[in-house]
Amino acid sequence: MTTSSKPNIPVWVAYGMLIMTAVFWSATAVAVRASAGDIPPHSFTFWRWAIAFVLFLPFAAKPFWRQRRIYRKHWLMMCGLSFTSIAGFTIFYFLGLQATTAINASVLSGATPIAIVIVSFIILRIKLTPTVIAGTILGIIGSLVIILNGDLGAISTMTLGVGDLFIVVAMTFWAIYTVCLKWLPPNLDPFGLILVLIGLSLPMTFPFYMWEIEQGQFFDLDVRNIGLILFTAIFPSVVAYLFWNKGVEVAGPNAAGFSSYLIPAFGTVLSVLLLGESFELFHGIAIALIFSGLYLGMRVQHP
Repeated sequence: MTTSSKPNIPVWVAYGMLIMTAVFWSATAVAVRASAGDIPPHSFTFWRWAIAFVLFLPFAAKPFWRQRRIYRKHWLMMCGLSFTSIAGFTIFYFLGLQATTAINASVLSGATPIAIVIVSFIILRIKLTPTVIAGTILGIIGSLVIILNGDLGAISTMTLGVGDLFIVVAMTFWAIYTVCLKWLPPNLDPFGLILVLIGLSLPMTFPFYMWEIEQGQFFDLDVRNIGLILFTAIFPSVVAYLFWNKGVEVAGPNAAGFSSYLIPAFGTVLSVLLLGESFELFHGIAIALIFSGLYLGMRVQHP
């Protein structure tokens, strides 16, 4: 769509799409947490993306084919982006949700922009102003509050939540992916790109899936398990991405950015309502610290 063309949907619909994107992405943590003990994490990861790949084909096959030479030329970069954004990210995210609550995962996900700042400093050597440093420190403290379940004394005994640490590793992979997009070839169609990234992730996750099978880890093909896999394959993986693209197109990227800050809120509400998890005082403290850190960072970008 050119800048002079008229959007084919109203702006309020675009905002609705962005809000639903945040709902779908936050619901991923709830769905995966609900599967803990029933669906092995690597099996869940593989089948989620295998189904999403098939569902994405009608939207992305032609854009991919038009630009296939670009992907062939930059195949190594695509493999790296696929690993950090899908394979590595999802493996650690799903592993983490076997051992921590969906509320913890949702709140920690809210600190992703802070992880991006840290990775940008390490990789791109960007200059950090005192305000950004202060915001980053607040975000790190907020994340530690979650990892330590509100018990800062656990630092001395190193009784850290393993599941929460896996979520932090997943966030780090996503931050690396986000920063490395700087070197993405220009004018790539977004649908073709996501098809390539999903397609490359399948051979990366398949060995982990096979390992689980060799270990005798299977899951029942009942309505509940199939429904959880189909939900994550359809809504967070396909519908949310389509909604995000249209929302950014109509409302603009700056206006669309707010949806990522809704994920911890929606994730917390859904975790309490659907999983019966408890919202503790330390969750509120962590959210306040993380969002204070994000606010400081946003003030630097938008004075």
